[in-house]
Amino acid sequence: MKRILIVLSLFIFNFSLSAAGIVFDLDHMQNRRSDPAIADAVAGIIRDADKQMMQPCPSVTDKKRPAPSGDKHDYFSMARYWWPDTSKPDGLPYIRKDGKVNPEIEDLDRQNLGQMEKMLRVYSLAYLYSGKEEYAEKGWDVLRTWFINKKTRMNPNMSYSQVRMGHNNNQGSNSGLLDGYSFLVVPDAVQILSSAKCTKQKDIAVIRQWFADYLQWMLTSPQGIKENDAKNNHGTAYHIQVAVYAAFVGNDSLANAYMSSFPAQRILPQVSADGRQPQELVRTRAFGYSCYNLKHYLDMMDICRLNGADMMTNQEVATRIEDAIDFLVPYLGKPVSAWPFQQIADWEKEQQTLCWILYRADRYFPDKGYKALFEQFNKSKSKDRNYLLY
Repeated sequence: MKRILIVLSLFIFNFSLSAAGIVFDLDHMQNRRSDPAIADAVAGIIRDADKQMMQPCPSVTDKKRPAPSGDKHDYFSMARYWWPDTSKPDGLPYIRKDGKVNPEIEDLDRQNLGQMEKMLRVYSLAYLYSGKEEYAEKGWDVLRTWFINKKTRMNPNMSYSQVRMGHNNNQGSNSGLLDGYSFLVVPDAVQILSSAKCTKQKDIAVIRQWFADYLQWMLTSPQGIKENDAKNNHGTAYHIQVAVYAAFVGNDSLANAYMSSFPAQRILPQVSADGRQPQELVRTRAFGYSCYNLKHYLDMMDICRLNGADMMTNQEVATRIEDAIDFLVPYLGKPVSAWPFQQIADWEKEQQTLCWILYRADRYFPDKGYKALFEQFNKSKSKDRNYLLY
C-alpha cells in the first residue's frame, strides 16, 4: 500500500471537497439552466429522459451467463480485443487482435454498465435542468437497481472484468478496471438527486458504503495494484477513479494524495516534450487513444479545479498538456491518410472527440484559439448533451 500512496511533494495541493460537484461543475450547470444558448440541449435531454422512462433499469443480473464464479451478482465482461483462437478446437486460450472488437462482449455486463451510466446521466441531467420529480424518481430506480436492491445489485468488485478466456484461470485482467470509469457518473448524480423529495438518506449511505468497499478492492486486489502500475491511459483512468471515489466516501486524505500525485505520475511520464503520447501511439487506434488519454487529463483537471487542487498552477504540467493537444490539432479536418500512425477505425468519430477536447481546453488555454477550431470543425448538433456538461 505504501507504494500506491506515494505523494511527490513538488505537486502538493490543498484539498477541500466541493458540495457543488466532484467531477462536474454543478454550480455552473445550475446557473445556466435558463441560458438560451443551451435550450436545444436541455430540450434534447428531456426528450431522451421521456423516451427511456418505460425502459427497465439495467442490472448485472441481466447478463446471459454468470461470471466464472457462478455468482450472477459478480460483474463479468470480456476483454474487447481478445478473440477465440480458430486454430484450436475450443478456441482457447483467446488471442489478441488489437483494435478489433469481439462481439461476445455485447452479451455480458459491459453493455449493462454502459446503459446504467447513460440512463443515470440522462435522468439526473433532466432533473437538474427541469426540476421535475419524475426524473429524480427514475434516477433513484437506476441507482437502487445497480447498487442497493439485494436481488439485482452488483458485488463491489471487478474480479471478472475484461476476462481473457483461457488465461489466468478466467480471472479478470487489470485492464478491466477501465470498465469502472462508468461509475464516475454516480457521485454527482447522487448530489443532483439528493434534493429530490423521493431521496432517502439511507440509500445515499448504502451507495457510499458500496463505493467504500469497491475502493478498498481497487487498492488491494491484484488487478487494482497492477492497473495502478500501468503507464498509459489505464493508469490514468485508475488514478482518477481512486481520487473521485475517495472524495465521494469522505476519505479526503486519499483523494488529496491521488490528486496531488497525478501530474508527476500520469502526465509528465506519459507525454513527451514534443506532445506525443508514446504508449498510445503504438496502438492500432493511435489517434483515438491519444484523444482518450487527453480526455482523462481534462477530467482530472476539472476535478482538481473543483476541489481546490488546480493543476494549472504548475507551468511544466500546463505546457505538457498544451503540447499534447497541439500534437493532434494539425490532423483535425484531415483524412486518416495524413495521420502518420495507425487508426484502423472511427477516424471521423475521433475527430469529433478532439473537437470536444478543444472545447473543454479553451477554459484552461483561452489564448490558443481552441474554441475557434471547435466551431470550425465541430459537427455536433445543438442538442448534444456535452453542452450541458461543460
